[in-house]
Amino acid sequence: MRKIIPAVCSVLVTLFVLASPRVGSAQDLPNFTGKWSLDVAKSDFGPMPPPESGTYVIDHKEPALKLVSTQKGQQGEVTNERNVTTDGKDSVNKLRMPTGETDVKFTTKWVGKTLTTAYKIDVQGMALDIVESWKLSDDGKVLTILREIGTDQGNFAVTTVFNKQ
Repeated sequence: MRKIIPAVCSVLVTLFVLASPRVGSAQDLPNFTGKWSLDVAKSDFGPMPPPESGTYVIDHKEPALKLVSTQKGQQGEVTNERNVTTDGKDSVNKLRMPTGETDVKFTTKWVGKTLTTAYKIDVQGMALDIVESWKLSDDGKVLTILREIGTDQGNFAVTTVFNKQ
């Protein structure tokens, strides 16, 4: 009898773990893969001038996410590539800025079904603390990115809306 009780308990625990719903499994999370076009009219750039156009090409194979962004604006066209993982580990990428290339450390993780990324950059001597929150519409056709930007001179937000091509 003493040997049966631990064996039954072990089986029950295993069944409970297997039957429990998985929180945050890859199949429950949004997948951002695709080519996305910036909808300037639906976006809000706050105090910043809007770009003429922008595209994101995203390859998302959980937990890896590769983003190639192209933006055309007053200072010409700029293309950047960002490779991150969604597991909260730091990823360092080179970004092209108006002042040249710089290494930027990104920390990306899921908060529910929202993908968040925190990073810091220096733009012409001004330090920016940025937190991005990516949300995908229920039909998977609209990507909305909220950027909360903190500076020594105050905080502001930028919302960009992308339509799937």
